Amino acid sequence: MTCRAFCDYMDDGNELYLHGDFDGAIADYTRAIDQDPTKADAYNNRASAETSKGDLDDAIADFTTAIKLKPDDADAYNNRGSAKTAKGDLHGAQADFTKAIKIKPDYGDAYDNRGNVKKARHDMDGALADFNKAIELNQNNADAYFNRGLVEKVKGDSDGAIADYTKAIEMKPDYADAYNGRGVAKSQKGDYDNALADFSKAIELNPDYAFAYNNRGWSEYLKNDFDGAINDATHAIQLDSKQGFIYGTRGWARYGKGDTVGALEDCKKAVELEGFNSPAAAADQGMMNYINGDYKWAVASWEEAIQYDASESRELEPWIEKAKAAR
Repeated sequence: MTCRAFCDYMDDGNELYLHGDFDGAIADYTRAIDQDPTKADAYNNRASAETSKGDLDDAIADFTTAIKLKPDDADAYNNRGSAKTAKGDLHGAQADFTKAIKIKPDYGDAYDNRGNVKKARHDMDGALADFNKAIELNQNNADAYFNRGLVEKVKGDSDGAIADYTKAIEMKPDYADAYNGRGVAKSQKGDYDNALADFSKAIELNPDYAFAYNNRGWSEYLKNDFDGAINDATHAIQLDSKQGFIYGTRGWARYGKGDTVGALEDCKKAVELEGFNSPAAAADQGMMNYINGDYKWAVASWEEAIQYDASESRELEPWIEKAKAAR
């Protein structure tokens, strides 16, 4: 083995990785490993390329080897945690991010990543604490502000969410997700006109943004613009037909127009796609119950949706009162 050969293969792999040629990068990192199988960086780099390519099992195996060779490598733990997150192993991912933080207590990205995992595991207080720490360590981290805004929205703190989304937009003016998130928070406050402006900006930045079309449709529904809501939700479905809550948006708008058959059809599709463990599915199940005259179960479904996401209360509580009055 020559140092030159190992370094050349590493440099070539890094160059290919930067240009998005993950297969080529993996091949060069493999050649570097063949030259010297004791270098943790080669396994770490190959794993990063495998993660980018979607080969998550191979990536996790390589990150694990890198950690065995270099047990105090916080980056390797953080990167393995990201691969485990993508694979759906949230428990393992959280453990890896925690280990990265233990090795490197000022590791802002690891706090941000762990916060996202906690949010996915419905530990909103824990997620909020991690995003606060990530921002404390790096006040220019636009993603951390965005992520904290997501948690604040779920906890019903619309003002806090708007402030954080605005901060993220100030740092990244082309941050379509932040415009979309801010629009949702504004809509939750009843500020529908400004919410619509934010959704339209998100769509301008990303014309294929199905979620922004859906959210603009929901705000249009809340303004009783049922035709606009149906048009936007239909366009969102054309962009992404696998998201149940988009069918739910169209279903509620169809009910607003008096199309109970179409509303039931869409809400049924929404629940089928969403499952039964989300605020959107519970809300849409409530609408199905309401249309069918099952007012008791409509109330139960809508109360369940609010338990999942406190920010749903503004929009669902009036429907709960209607259902109670109809019983």
